[in-house]
Amino acid sequence: MGKDMADGRIALVTGAAQGMGYAAAKKLLELGFGGVLLLDRNAEKLAEAATRLNTLGRVETLAGDLLDASLPARAVAAAMSAFGRLDVLINAAGNTERCGLDDTTPEAFERLFGVNARAPYFMMQEAVKAMRVNRCGTIINMSSMLSHGGPPNLTTYSASKAALNILTRSSAQKVARDGIRIFAINLGWVNSDGEHALQTGFHNMPQDWAEAIGRRMPAGRMITPEDVAGLVAYLVSPSAQMMTGAIIDYEQMPVAVFEQHPALSPE
Repeated sequence: MGKDMADGRIALVTGAAQGMGYAAAKKLLELGFGGVLLLDRNAEKLAEAATRLNTLGRVETLAGDLLDASLPARAVAAAMSAFGRLDVLINAAGNTERCGLDDTTPEAFERLFGVNARAPYFMMQEAVKAMRVNRCGTIINMSSMLSHGGPPNLTTYSASKAALNILTRSSAQKVARDGIRIFAINLGWVNSDGEHALQTGFHNMPQDWAEAIGRRMPAGRMITPEDVAGLVAYLVSPSAQMMTGAIIDYEQMPVAVFEQHPALSPE
């Protein structure tokens, strides 16, 4: 078992106040991690998350906006100061604002690429410096199925996630001989707190939208953050020790494969 596979590891999780970030941090603490640094821009929700997670293990927090170019270095420094090492980085924070060819402003483009591509890239850069000390580590970037190609109102978002996937695979090659593994998870449609707020607030969907849509899914329900945390648990485990650079589609339906239309079914 490698040094990064033992209990007591330390993680840094961005977007940790809710959704995939919170679920991943919770799962890592349940696995026996020695501590987690939670990073989020919402200081109030971050404090609430820390209070809940402190019952599972040691938790430290850092509030900050990932559009701040100085934050990656400060976040890794905070983790090293608090815990003395860094073994796992989960880049779960993301910007999902809607815009496409007709309405993407330069400011929106900078926000989307700043949070979804630039920030995780430089978080990786800083984390790798710390992980190389012990020649071990795991980095997981939360990407999107829309990195394969998205609808017109999510063109810029989709492009930012496609960029993240290229940065993931190329960076994994760079650090493979340092004992550091890097992955990206292409998230499908996840019933998270943020998605619920977006669907009910921006798209005017009813409060039970997730249940109604989930019933039409192959599994009879939507993906949850806890489902995704299960994959995180696998990727940081000994079972995944021999793989790196994988871009994993976490979705109920294969990309670019469509169900046969009833009219085309044989009699």
